[in-house]
Amino acid sequence: MKFATQTLLQIRMINFLKLFHSVFLIITLVLIPTGCGGLSKNERQAYYEKAIPVGQKYFHEHYDADVVFTDYDINLPNSSTMFLYGYVKNDQAIKVSLSLDIPSMEVRSGKGPEDFIKNERVRLRLTLNEAHNSNLSTNQDDSLT
Repeated sequence: MKFATQTLLQIRMINFLKLFHSVFLIITLVLIPTGCGGLSKNERQAYYEKAIPVGQKYFHEHYDADVVFTDYDINLPNSSTMFLYGYVKNDQAIKVSLSLDIPSMEVRSGKGPEDFIKNERVRLRLTLNEAHNSNLSTNQDDSLT
């Protein structure tokens, strides 16, 4: 609306603000549904394919179990975490999951049924006891000579 008291500069400023408002509105309506630049389907698949060997190695080293991963979830842009879901190869009833950092592929944690998780703790204690006992026997052999 033009008033007789408005100068040409004021009219141009009002038109500029209307244009800015329209452009801002269009950009916002485009960015919100697209997730503000999240990963494409190909990028998600590439991360999944990189994470599978990392997850399999983790479960093999910590739980002495071969794992098959069947699904994944990536929490971008909320966090930089990827979740892998699967099962133990010999027993499909044992469901496991793993969380990793993206893009470093560093394992945050592995999860599974309580009995399966306790298996790692027992195995870890046995390994530590064996290492401790072998150090003691080596020290005793050294002291005898």
